[in-house]
Amino acid sequence: MLTASQIAVQEIDWSGFLHRPAWPSRVSDWSELITGKTILITGAGGSIGSSLALLLMAGPSHNLIFLDRSKDHLDLLYKRYKQRDITLPEVWFIQGDISDQVLLEEIFTRHQPHVIFHAAALKHLVPLESDPFAALENNTLGTAELLQIAARFNVEHFVNISTDKAVNPTSVLGVSKRIAELFLLAHKQTEVRITSLRLGNVLGSSGSVASIFLRHLQERLPLEITHSDASRYFLTMHEGASFLLQSLALRNSRLLLPEMGAPRKIIELAGFLQRWFDVENHNRPMISIGLRDGEKLCEQITYDFEYLKTTELAQVYEVCGTTLDPELFMHDVVQLRKLVVARRKNGLLELLLKLVPEFHPSSTLVRYLV
Repeated sequence: MLTASQIAVQEIDWSGFLHRPAWPSRVSDWSELITGKTILITGAGGSIGSSLALLLMAGPSHNLIFLDRSKDHLDLLYKRYKQRDITLPEVWFIQGDISDQVLLEEIFTRHQPHVIFHAAALKHLVPLESDPFAALENNTLGTAELLQIAARFNVEHFVNISTDKAVNPTSVLGVSKRIAELFLLAHKQTEVRITSLRLGNVLGSSGSVASIFLRHLQERLPLEITHSDASRYFLTMHEGASFLLQSLALRNSRLLLPEMGAPRKIIELAGFLQRWFDVENHNRPMISIGLRDGEKLCEQITYDFEYLKTTELAQVYEVCGTTLDPELFMHDVVQLRKLVVARRKNGLLELLLKLVPEFHPSSTLVRYLV
């Protein structure tokens, strides 16, 4: 019997769970888009960031800059790089945080990146309910400041990774990512092509429900299910990275949504992984733990006022329908920055609700701020 520790996540054939084939992607679909380019990936050691990095290592880009706050993550990525038989493209591994403006200035001055894939984010939902300033500082203000530097250095394309948790958010993670989405939509005074890709649950990514199940199976622990009816939209790490690369083909700034098929129940994911690893009798005990503060029973991928348009890319749609007063929105973002920098709780919840009226704060967040 194979255990979770003996099979890499990448080796799992997820199509049986997704009830759809994995969307195919060939290097030829995006290689011309990166030929001769210098590319910066923030959060390069994370799940999506590293998947993207590994694809780019085999591509025709000129230089790659991998930025991550975790030395351990960068070390693992470096080992994968050294296992390759060729040394092109040239790769720079840089430990640091996107909030370090001095470091960013040095990176942009030295390397002059043409393309930025912004994968750096704090994404662990439950802990952030009691640490909203960290989420807003990194996920919202960090994104805004990175774009502003990109505009000053004439970056060609800025690709941001968003999440379905930004739709009708019930968590700090969700609202921080929604404000980042809106900031990028409102930011018109730039020649940078701006793309946000709204992803669902990435199978096997760090901290995802699939990764938690895999660890529990490896350690022979019961699988914890929040609710028997809980469902999510899913895609593979390779699909997510491929969609990001293909988005470079679009000429205009857009908010995008990849095709992810129908939502799948989390309890079905648990059963699929039990069968995949041939767990004895396929009936490892499951424990219902209930939804935690900030979690939804079912995720959504669009707001009621949004609609989808086809794009030049197969399985990728443009999300339309958001209306913004850019001047008023940017004024509110300035106010948000003042509150976050000062760590001032008074007025923060009201401002979040003004920026994202659809936000439903959790009781944990309300207790923290009031």
